[in-house]
Amino acid sequence: MPKVAYPSRGLRGPCGEGETILEAVRGLGYIMDHACGGNALCGTCCVKVLEGESSLSPIAADEQERLTDLDLRRPHRLACQARIFGDVVVIPGC
Repeated sequence: MPKVAYPSRGLRGPCGEGETILEAVRGLGYIMDHACGGNALCGTCCVKVLEGESSLSPIAADEQERLTDLDLRRPHRLACQARIFGDVVVIPGC
């Protein structure tokens, strides 16, 4: 079972394989900002991946477009779009 860590919020714990980072941190009790409802439209859930970038789903076109609009580069991801398949550590990124 994958684990997600969000050390700036004191969170670490298991998550379901294929859950988004947003869903995973919500499952650990933290409500992350996501103004667009998790549709890759706003960037408010942007995180920086400190560890485990290869354990995340590939970046889809709509996520890449939003990250480009925000002028961010890897290892930034939108928590509403990045699905977890292994252990990851993230911090707020924007």
